[in-house]
Parts: sequence; structure tokens; C-alpha cells
Amino acid sequence: MSSLLQSETVDRPAATARGVIAVLRTDSPQTALALGRGFAPTSLAGIEVTMTVPDAVTVIATLVAEGVQRVGAGTVRTLAQVDACVEAGASFIVSPHLDPALVGRCVQLGVPVVPGTMTPSEMVRAMELGAAAVKVFPISAIGGHVTVKTLLEPLPDARIVVSGEVTLAEAPAYFAAGAWAACVGRSLWPPQMALHDQSAVCDHVQQALDASGCTAVISAIQTAANDGTGKAWPVSS
Repeated sequence: MSSLLQSETVDRPAATARGVIAVLRTDSPQTALALGRGFAPTSLAGIEVTMTVPDAVTVIATLVAEGVQRVGAGTVRTLAQVDACVEAGASFIVSPHLDPALVGRCVQLGVPVVPGTMTPSEMVRAMELGAAAVKVFPISAIGGHVTVKTLLEPLPDARIVVSGEVTLAEAPAYFAAGAWAACVGRSLWPPQMALHDQSAVCDHVQQALDASGCTAVISAIQTAANDGTGKAWPVSS
């Protein structure tokens, strides 16, 4: 899966391909590294290392140095964190809030940024500032996939990344409603005993993506986007 996919309706470079973004939020940098390495060969659209992980910047730099693709930084709240993550090789930045200065710095540095938003006003403002996509957070508290479909009716050019208690089983419904990507956390992780077995982590995640229906839904969306019909995604009724 490509780590960069252009939208048919806007010319902003996407932060990731359409799909599931794995959110690595753990109190152990070793666990984050093990998961990132295991996730690398899968069809995940992105691997987000949050700033709440101890030594998160080092984790990002290590994964990038090892050749892991599509590694980004999440829970980024300051300009200093933006600079450090970009220097470490992060391919995208995700924040829990909308800060014009933070978005501006990312745009200046040429790194796709996905700020957190909740209202249409925040979403439009983020897009005007140059955000690659908008994170609607916390989606589980404000209506789930129905909210995504409703927001896209007046804002069809918005790339919506859903976040906040999203499970892998719920992700296909979000994609069908028009979401660009879904941030998923612990429901992607294998049993504790397999955390440091790269092959086991990879197999667990890919099998989970396939079994959930995410792989099939994303494949159908990408086919529709490329078949000349102009439809970028199926929208549920």
C-alpha cells in the first residue's frame, strides 16, 4: 500500500494512504519498537508513535533508521516536538488539537499534519491552514460513523481521520461512511506473549485487518477511486 495517496477533490498531499493507522501508546519504548517493527510489513496505512511514549522521538528515529516506512508522530503539542519529530524522520504529524502555529510549522517543513478537530468550523480552519487531513476526536463521543457521513455532506473535500476509542471491528463502518483513515490502538496488539516476536506481531495484525473486513473495504475504495467514476469511496445509506 502506498504511503501517499492523492485525493480526487483537493490538492493537499495526504498524510497516509486510506486505511488503519496503528497508534502506539505505551509506557514502554521497547514495546513500541517491537510493535513498530512487527507492523512494518503489514497493510497498515500508518504507524503513529505518540509523544506519551517514553523517549518517543528516539523510537521514531530508530524505526526510521531501520527502514520502517510510514512512521509518524502523534499527540504532538508543541513546536519543539514538531521540530524534533521531523528531524527524527517522522513522515506525518498528528496533534490532539488545532493550533495554527503548529500547523504552520509543519506546512513550512513540508510534513503532512493532521490536527485534532471537533466542529465544522475547526475542520474548515485546519484545511485553510494547509492541514493534510483533519482528525475528528473523540469520534466515539460525538456520534461515530453517522457523524462522519453527516460532516462530509457539506464538506466533501475533507479527509477525515477518526480517533478516540475506535476498534478494528468498527473501522469498516467508518470507511463506508467516508472516513479517510481510522486510528486504532490496543485492539491491534497481539497477546502479551507475542509482543516481541516480529513475525507473530505481523501475522496477528494482518490477519486481524483481513478478518475485520478492513482490507476488503479499503481495496474496494481504492478501486472505485481509480476506475474513472470519480467516486472516492462508497457512502453507506
